[in-house]
Amino acid sequence: MIKKSLKIACLFVSIGFAGSAFAYNAGNTERKCQDPKFKTFVPAHKSEVDPESEISFTVSGYADPTTIKATAKNVPLELTIVDKNSFYAVSAKLHASLTGKYARIHVRAHNSVECKSKDGWLIKIRDKPASAEAVETGAIVEESEQVQ
Repeated sequence: MIKKSLKIACLFVSIGFAGSAFAYNAGNTERKCQDPKFKTFVPAHKSEVDPESEISFTVSGYADPTTIKATAKNVPLELTIVDKNSFYAVSAKLHASLTGKYARIHVRAHNSVECKSKDGWLIKIRDKPASAEAVETGAIVEESEQVQ
């Protein structure tokens, strides 16, 4: 009877160890996909800006800087990317052809395991710089004062 009980106990112990041994899989070490995050959009969403203004935004540090791209009205922007250790500071100048219209700035990036992320914001671009409009308006007032 003791011999039979020992055999049953050994059977249960070996089943328990076998299950634990097969539960671990050394080959299943895939990295979790972390989508790059975009923040600090300047100028703010729906702001009005001068033609050829500078825009900027930040991208999380786990993004691959070679994959950071930005476009405005399907016009690729030339980016300046600065590594700030925990994030990337990105800036660009709007293309001269973008005047007098709304433009959505599309931004996208990948991280090292090909997790893709995209975002963007909308801005309005003036026909002329605000200072030029003020000068023209002032010139019109001066002309009308001289006529009287």
